[in-house]
Amino acid sequence: MSEYASKQPVIAGLRNEYKWQESNRLDTFLKKSKELAKKLSNKLLRRNERIVNAIFKRSGELERYTAEELEQALLNVRQTLRLEGIGTATIIEAFSVIREVSGRVLGMRHHHTQIRASLAMLRGGIAEMATGEGKTLAATLAAATAAIAGIPVHVVTINDYLAERDCEEMLPLYEALGLSVGVIVHEKELQERRQIYACDICYCSNKELTFDFLKDSLVLAHRKTTRIQQASLLTGDSSWSDNLLLRGLHFAIVDEADSVFIDEARTPLIISGQEKFGQREELLLETAMDIARKYEKEIHFKQDENSQVHLTAAGHTLLVECCEPLDGLWNSSFYREPLVKQALAALHVYHLDRDYIIDEEGAVQIVDLYTGRVMPGRSWGQGLQQMIEMKEKCELTKPRETNAEISYQNFFRKYHHLCGMTGTVREVAGELLDVYRLRSETVPLLKKSLRRKAFCEVYLTEQEKWKRVAELTHELVAQGQAILIGTNSVASSEAISNILASESIEHKILNARQDKEEAEIVSVAGHSGAVMVATSMAGRGTDIKLTEETRASGGLHVIITELQDAARIDRQLAGRSARQGDPGSVSEILSFEDQLVKRMAGPLLRRLIKAISTTGIKLPNRLGYRIQLSCQNKLSRSHYKQRMQLIKVDTQRQRTLAFTGDKK
Repeated sequence: MSEYASKQPVIAGLRNEYKWQESNRLDTFLKKSKELAKKLSNKLLRRNERIVNAIFKRSGELERYTAEELEQALLNVRQTLRLEGIGTATIIEAFSVIREVSGRVLGMRHHHTQIRASLAMLRGGIAEMATGEGKTLAATLAAATAAIAGIPVHVVTINDYLAERDCEEMLPLYEALGLSVGVIVHEKELQERRQIYACDICYCSNKELTFDFLKDSLVLAHRKTTRIQQASLLTGDSSWSDNLLLRGLHFAIVDEADSVFIDEARTPLIISGQEKFGQREELLLETAMDIARKYEKEIHFKQDENSQVHLTAAGHTLLVECCEPLDGLWNSSFYREPLVKQALAALHVYHLDRDYIIDEEGAVQIVDLYTGRVMPGRSWGQGLQQMIEMKEKCELTKPRETNAEISYQNFFRKYHHLCGMTGTVREVAGELLDVYRLRSETVPLLKKSLRRKAFCEVYLTEQEKWKRVAELTHELVAQGQAILIGTNSVASSEAISNILASESIEHKILNARQDKEEAEIVSVAGHSGAVMVATSMAGRGTDIKLTEETRASGGLHVIITELQDAARIDRQLAGRSARQGDPGSVSEILSFEDQLVKRMAGPLLRRLIKAISTTGIKLPNRLGYRIQLSCQNKLSRSHYKQRMQLIKVDTQRQRTLAFTGDKK
């Protein structure tokens, strides 16, 4: 109860009595809510314990079964699930059979932590499992149970590589259970995709799945209502339904759920077609770029925390002056201002080797900031793609016209049953509950973590930081430890790579340019003395296995050289070390020239950093780290506002177009 609420009003009947009563009711409600949540949590833990014990007991009986008897038990489970549905009794029997089949086929039986994770997912929640606890195997219990019950299942992850890898690893188990499985990757053709979506279980990335849904939306565009679709099916008119890829959104398990639901949910997904693009349009964009090159940052325009460009009064004046000799669209402020802002964004907001790379064929390829991977076939809209191509002197591609779009928030809420798993969720548990109605459950560690936080150092300049990283790497290599150096951009990974090369330190680099060699690079990253430099993709789904020599030398040491957009992503990167009881350590070596500080530091903080750099005084590492965390929190709040705004815009757009019969 708050201090204010615990005090009685001085005189009964005064105005503050009402305020006290209101505050008292609120505090009482919050207190009772916490007590109820704790009580329910304990009740859930006890229930989980009973179910897990029952599964282990039944699994012990199944271990003595012959292959024929186990096959009959599987048949019985299938019939029971189809007749009775998914309940406590059927879950116990199904999990026990799946666990025993897994032990015989894969040589791995699910631990109690993996069983708890699948129970959370079947309840429609997010299971928080620490990195390295075996989420891939854990998901098979929930996925196989739903599939055996006759429910089409989508197992969604953040990229094609992980989808293909997970499907390949778990395929023998699903086949032994009599289930059909397929995986969707970018190269698959439409007919092949249709067949894979018809499987009992389909592995796919979030982007491929959402774009396939948008393709189906375009097929259904002329059949606005469900009744028209049902009437067509009843009359045997399947000419349109045969062109659909998906067979509905029934049951989804989302791996790395925080990345999909939170990190990648700030921009809508758009499917588009080619627009007309001739000399007139090209000249318009070139003129916008020419005008933008005359602008100076902080004088004519400013860039906010969301990377949005805003013209100053001087910028507006300069724009009017530049447009005076021009005609056409340049006579209208409605058209000329957005064009110049877009050109300024192309010149100053989007950077080579961070937001995009130029491939071997000389084409601009967008880099996913959260995974560090190239997104083939993707392009920016509203002329931004062509402006960046002009900036980099690449061949211009034709712009695209929006045909259909949807946000991740709107798409995933369409599933009848949505659940997921991730290593880091507690920071965004409230948003997942508010937006997706997904409750989070933390799964305990199978083995006590031996990870230790070594130190955190903050330097004034980036050069000092890279020098210290090289020194530490040299020391750790001499000790026989494996080292993972985490960066947040292609440019940073190549900068430290050059310094390591100059120090004659052998290493592997993993970023958007080496995307195809990822499995090979990661396979040797746990060897004694191995050094891997990687962008944030190293924190998602990769499995760095240590050799005995590396374990004896202290395990994997992770060096975080730049804080990411959210603390969760840093925790994912740190989670590569000390997995499943292995030894390991983490250190952070940062600088005030990191992009995060440059982007989010306010005027006062910039002046402070500048003053310190001129005096030569070294700030205490603790204070420097607090400044870094302050910038990170500021950026996280900004991203949260963007996601909420996207939901608002998406909802308003649907309501505005509701008269068309769109049921999105």
